[in-house]
Amino acid sequence: MDQAHDPKRTALRFWLEYQGRTFELRPGETLIGRSSNCHLVLDDGLVSRKHAQIVVTEDRATVEDFSSANGVFVNGKRVAGSETLMAGDKLQIGKQQFAMCAAFRPPVVTPAQRSSAETQHGVRTAPELALASDPRAETKVELKIPEVEATQRAEALELLGGVADKVLALGRGEEAERVLSTALHNVLSEVKRGREPAARVILRAATYAGKLAEATAHGKWLDYQIELYAGLRRPMPIELVDQMYGVLRRLDAISLSGIRAYLSILQAQVQSYAPHERFAVQRLEGFERLAALK
Repeated sequence: MDQAHDPKRTALRFWLEYQGRTFELRPGETLIGRSSNCHLVLDDGLVSRKHAQIVVTEDRATVEDFSSANGVFVNGKRVAGSETLMAGDKLQIGKQQFAMCAAFRPPVVTPAQRSSAETQHGVRTAPELALASDPRAETKVELKIPEVEATQRAEALELLGGVADKVLALGRGEEAERVLSTALHNVLSEVKRGREPAARVILRAATYAGKLAEATAHGKWLDYQIELYAGLRRPMPIELVDQMYGVLRRLDAISLSGIRAYLSILQAQVQSYAPHERFAVQRLEGFERLAALK
């Protein structure tokens, strides 16, 4: 066969670069997400279990978002459905950013890279990660993202909150809920594990939960506020309690057992509280009585 027309020589090869490492994208589908069933596993709280996929054909690579809560971004722009990737594109999924690469020949891989797995900077790769000579070989990559610090959580909430505020201003509460849900539950998970985030992160999370309750009429977001401060074992700010009164009548449901468990925690230590904290407890007791009548 004429080499100039040999498809094995003219077909493009695609790969991603991440923190100096190379991940091959072979023909077919590469699933990306937190699930262990994905080919590219991202241990990142902003990533859905099955977040997206990249589909590679002979001459192109296309990224498809599986309607994930936090989206897929190409060069800073959120993907709507699917989008063709070009060499040099910056692909962002969760907090992880990849560089898209393409060439008629695969990148050079040393024998050492092919034969041994490495663990470095929180990234664990399989021996088959490098461009395999057998195209049928299974490839799975697992990225272990280091624990996100409180400042990064604040930045994530600030970034997503800015998007949610714009969506809320348009009256699209359900969409704002999808944008914020993962980040808010990450904060609550930290509290439940005994790792208290910074005060500004707690207040921001509780405030956005209140906004979501107001925009969607879903009582689960007031339950979120209560569970968050119950985990902290202290009264929530009075302005949040007042907001709860304002939206109660419009909510679909609210957990009375959650409120009562929270009040039990507060009442057991109320003597140690400052006057404004005792007032917040009194307001919460009145809220519980009102909620019981709903």
